[in-house]
Amino acid sequence: MSLRIEYHELVDTDLEQAWTWYEDQERGLGDRFLDAIHSTVLRASRWPNSGTPALRDDGDEIVERKLPANGFPYAVRYRSLDDDRPIVLAVLHQHRHPDFGTDRRP
Repeated sequence: MSLRIEYHELVDTDLEQAWTWYEDQERGLGDRFLDAIHSTVLRASRWPNSGTPALRDDGDEIVERKLPANGFPYAVRYRSLDDDRPIVLAVLHQHRHPDFGTDRRP
């Protein structure tokens, strides 16, 4: 089964900044970070309701979720499209402002 996952155009910047920081700390740590994020995105695609609600619409419906990455203080912010396919909106450090990425739209 092939999982189709979409990414907001700014996710590359999120990943590059975090990868660079981790790689500066220890060679190979940036790659382990990317592996953890990839696993998190796969979890979100297989179980789209598994993340913590991050944003609700005016009708109190959950429209975005956050799912933490294993082993790193980062989370993937995503929403499910109409066909349950996820779009990753942001990869954010969990100490960032909780609204980080809410202005990003599919």
